[in-house]
Amino acid sequence: MFPDLILPALLGLLLGASAHRAGLCTVKAVAETMTTGQGHILWSFLKASLWTLGFLSVAAAFGVDADLSTRPLMLSGLAGGLIFGVGAAMNGACSFSTLARLAEGHGSMVFTLAGWALGLLAMRGVVSGFHGTAAPTTLPVWLVLPGLAWILWEGGRLALLFRRRGRGLVGGGYWPLSLGVFLIALGNSGLLLIDRPWSFTSTAICATGAAPVAPCAHPVALWVVSGAAIFAMLTSAILRGSFRLRALRLTSALRRLGAGSLMGAGAAMIPGGNDGLILFGIPSLSAHALPFWFGIVAGIWVALAGMRALGARVPAIRCEGDICRAGV
Repeated sequence: MFPDLILPALLGLLLGASAHRAGLCTVKAVAETMTTGQGHILWSFLKASLWTLGFLSVAAAFGVDADLSTRPLMLSGLAGGLIFGVGAAMNGACSFSTLARLAEGHGSMVFTLAGWALGLLAMRGVVSGFHGTAAPTTLPVWLVLPGLAWILWEGGRLALLFRRRGRGLVGGGYWPLSLGVFLIALGNSGLLLIDRPWSFTSTAICATGAAPVAPCAHPVALWVVSGAAIFAMLTSAILRGSFRLRALRLTSALRRLGAGSLMGAGAAMIPGGNDGLILFGIPSLSAHALPFWFGIVAGIWVALAGMRALGARVPAIRCEGDICRAGV
C-alpha cells in the first residue's frame, strides 16, 4: 500500500506549497471585489477549474478518464453554500486558507477546525437524503478542443511570465496567482487521474461521516494528501519568514469556533466546500457546483457587508503584477 501513497503525497506537497505562496482565499477574493471593484482572485479560482477541465479533457482524448461524478442542483445545497460563506467570512479564511493561516502560526485556527468537526457532526443525521444521488460521468469528447485551446493560450501567458521574470517567479515570498492556480490544477488533475480525488473539506466530511462523497473511498490517501499539504504550507511559511506564533485570545477562539461550526454545517449540506467545488465539482460539469460556489461567494459578501455596516473594516486587497496581498 505504501508505494501507492508516494505520488498522492508528492501531489499534496505541490498543492499545499502553491496555495500558500499564491495566497489563495475566497474571503480575500470577495474582499478584493468589495474594496477595489476588481476580481483578480475570483477569476483565478475559475482559472483553476478551467486548467483542471483542460487537463482532464486532453487526458480523456488519450483514453485516460478521470473518475468523475455529478450531483443535482438542490435548494439545500444553495443554503449550505450561503451558510458556509457566512462562516468563512467570520473566520477570515475559507478551506485552504484556514490551514495556511494555521501554518503561519495563527493558533486560533485550531478552533476553526474544531468547529468544522462540530458542524459536520451536528448535521450528520439531519442532511441524510438532502444531496441527491451522485452519478458517475465522463467528460464529453468535444471538450478536448476548447480544453487544449485553454492550455495553449494560458500556458503561453505563463511561459512569457517565466521568460520575463525567470527564477524570480518562484524565488519570491509570494507567487503570481496564475502560477499558483496552474500548479494547484496540475496537482489536483494528477489526483483525479489516479482516482484519488481530494480536498481539505472532503477529508473532514469523510472523517466525521457527515455525507457520502467520492473521496471517502480512499480514506488513507485523504489523510496523506492533507498531511503533505499542511507540511508544505508550514515549510513554505518558515522559509518565507512569515511563521510566527500569535497570542491566543479567548474572543478570537470563540469566534472561530462558531465560524467553523457554520462552515462545517454548510459543508455537510452541499456536501463539500469551496475547495472541492473548484477542484472537482466544476471540472466535472456538475449542475450543482457553480451555483453552490456562487452561494458561498454570496454568503461571504453578505457577511462582510454586514460586518462593515457594524463598523468593522474590510481589509483592502492589493494586487500588482498578478500578486495579491492582504491582511485578511
